Amino acid sequence: MLRQITGGGALTNKNIQDLNANFAAVLGGLTLGNVIYCQPSSVGVSPVQDGSQQYPYQSLASAYGAGRSGKNDIIVLVGNGAASGTARVNASFTWAKDALHLIGVASPVLYSQRARIAPSSGTTAFTPLFTISGNGCIFQNIQWFMGFTTGTTSQVGMVLTGSRNYFQNCAIDGMADAESAASAGSRTLVIGLAGSGENLFDSCTIGVDTVTRTAANASVEFTAGTARNVFRNCLFPI
Repeated sequence: MLRQITGGGALTNKNIQDLNANFAAVLGGLTLGNVIYCQPSSVGVSPVQDGSQQYPYQSLASAYGAGRSGKNDIIVLVGNGAASGTARVNASFTWAKDALHLIGVASPVLYSQRARIAPSSGTTAFTPLFTISGNGCIFQNIQWFMGFTTGTTSQVGMVLTGSRNYFQNCAIDGMADAESAASAGSRTLVIGLAGSGENLFDSCTIGVDTVTRTAANASVEFTAGTARNVFRNCLFPI
């Protein structure tokens, strides 16, 4: 049952407790730490950015820096329904904190959710775009788009070396430029590290069908004996 948030101006402790309780209800009763807002399209908040709903962080790096490992903090990535709300990542990004969750606020479509992470227009490809080495994290309603103006060979979209992470209604869109798609070494998703595994992908899409792949590359590669990864109701567009 969601609680009504009352009052105006600055949030009170009661408002914060009610907000956290609402997130707990939506996310199935999770015990929450802090709730941190990231809204790339927000304007007029500088120089005050504290991760609150009123003054959200504009960069994913800032929001991630405010999150704590092992405390079940939640970063809320707020889209605006358009590509202009994308969280831009222009160097390899590593998500290394355990039990730090990322939840997208956008329409929960199967393809191209607009709670999105992608490089800026004009960026030359780097690899990988995103590494997840943390354990026990939830990623929900997020799109990772690995499309570059200038591609590269052997481009890897996401490397997952953590264990027991949960991806729900996410789009992992690798090889989204011609040069990457033409390389035999390119991968959308690489899973593996000795001892890692037990990740669940639920109702996700992995790969794109908007760029023709012209080499024998792979949507998913398993390495180092990673075990018990499950893909439930997932699609692999090519």
